Amino acid sequence: MADEEEPQCKVEYLDLPEGAEPEETNWIRRAGKAKVTYPNGHIFEGTFDAERIKQGFGTYIWMAPGSEEDETPVEKARYEGNYKDGLKHGVGKMVFPNGNTYEGEWFENKMQGEGTYTYKQAGDIYSGSWFADKKHGPGTYEFGADSSVITGEWVEGQVTTGQWVLKNAAVYEGEFKLGRPFGAGKFSFESGLVQTGSYAEKKKTDEDEPAEEGEVRPPNVSWVGESIVSF
Repeated sequence: MADEEEPQCKVEYLDLPEGAEPEETNWIRRAGKAKVTYPNGHIFEGTFDAERIKQGFGTYIWMAPGSEEDETPVEKARYEGNYKDGLKHGVGKMVFPNGNTYEGEWFENKMQGEGTYTYKQAGDIYSGSWFADKKHGPGTYEFGADSSVITGEWVEGQVTTGQWVLKNAAVYEGEFKLGRPFGAGKFSFESGLVQTGSYAEKKKTDEDEPAEEGEVRPPNVSWVGESIVSF
């Protein structure tokens, strides 16, 4: 009994002269602009070089199986942007399976450079520097829930120092740890009052819920303020 044939790609070249016969194959046989439908249903439309590697602008669509009622595959994620040597590189936009989006610079398949990441569910937006898929360098994070904004310096995905503008309330300037104020800082209130101080970690008690193995929690802190000054 003969082995079953393996699924093959469907390649449609898009750079043909007007009026030319369609050029369809089951493999990438030359350089040029083409639409490739892979055996898993994913689709790429863009340019290939002589080595059959993605180069320049292209669109890659990840597909997922349809439902029991409708088996038509559905779009799961999408990247539109530049490629270099087969990798996302340059400027591009990625829509992730959870609906989050990143639009900005890429380096060898990683978010790196300047870019904006939008969290669909929360409505939060981060705009700033990235390195190796993590927030790194100067940036601004806006919270969708209350429109408060942190502008500061990020290191490996976490803000470490900056200014947190709490809408219609106050501005906090100081240090952060795991996304929360921690260490020395200053509050400037809309009334003109200013208070310096620090966020200190509270002592743990027997009532504190133990952390799971490998779990990293933000510190449980309290504000220790100095005398309030009016300006």
